[in-house]
Amino acid sequence: MFRILLLNIFFSMPVWLLKLIYLKRRTPIRGRLVDFQSSVILDVMPKAELHKVSDSSIQGVRDSIAKQRLKYRLSLKPKNKVIKKDHFITDRENLLLREYIPKNIEKNKAVLFFHGGGYVLSSVKTHDEMVSFFSDNLGAKVFSLDYSLAPENKYPSALNEALSAYEWLISNGYRPEQISLCGDSAGAHLAAALTHYLVANNYPKPQSQLLIYPMCDPSCSSESYTLFEENYLLTKKAMIWFWDKLINSKDNIDDECLNLMKVNLEKKLPKTIIVTAGFDPLSDEAEKYAYLLHEKGNNVKQLHYPSMFHGFASMTRLNSAKIAVVDFLTEYKLSLIHI
Repeated sequence: MFRILLLNIFFSMPVWLLKLIYLKRRTPIRGRLVDFQSSVILDVMPKAELHKVSDSSIQGVRDSIAKQRLKYRLSLKPKNKVIKKDHFITDRENLLLREYIPKNIEKNKAVLFFHGGGYVLSSVKTHDEMVSFFSDNLGAKVFSLDYSLAPENKYPSALNEALSAYEWLISNGYRPEQISLCGDSAGAHLAAALTHYLVANNYPKPQSQLLIYPMCDPSCSSESYTLFEENYLLTKKAMIWFWDKLINSKDNIDDECLNLMKVNLEKKLPKTIIVTAGFDPLSDEAEKYAYLLHEKGNNVKQLHYPSMFHGFASMTRLNSAKIAVVDFLTEYKLSLIHI
């Protein structure tokens, strides 16, 4: 209870006052400084050494992280009421797709959302307030998929479930051109993977996709991995661990639905917005992926937030994170208007 009180005081404190109290020297990287308020949160957050977690201990880590996220709320609640409905969409009725219905629905469209967590952590519940905030700001229904996690369910389990969710939306009255895909981190990878699969297999493709700091390249070898190897929430060691838990065999590395750098660009992808953060080990690979799409004539826009870090989209109680999220949601909403 005391920690929650301190957290509330922290978020209500003007940044200028925080700078007087918390004496911290930030080191410029690539000529940029990480947002000050964010840097304080990053300093005090527990450092999870995920790469040391055994498979038998993963469920305990999931439960602990979920408990902390729900207890220490870092995401803003929506301004308006958002109604939620749970659907179980497989024959076994064990695959949850949560529908978010905002007060003001501006157009008959559906956003199919996939949460982050490296395919190993998190759930619909951990991202509940973030998705509610998205739905309210977009004025659109969002459907959040509680896909199966690795290593118990390795690639392509989550992709198959994402396809089931996409087909469920179509069977429930949405045309492909009314559907947009969205996700953060691993969820952004899953959104892109689903798009690659649909296009490669001549399925009707969605109208657009929003990829928020996507994981793209299992080699984890870009310069940003070295520059932001640690101290910015997501670490290089954690990313290597995530990929290891997801990958089922060496053959997966050449699969364009897993390794986005292998994408076959003979066919056009839907309109794409890619969000990157300046202090994110994934920033270089996401930018490279954006360039690959652009080079082949696809409609792609990269929105870069130089003072932000990986995970900021779920931390909108931070001033700069809120500004960035509202900005990219505004851009995304413009693309949805044309559905």
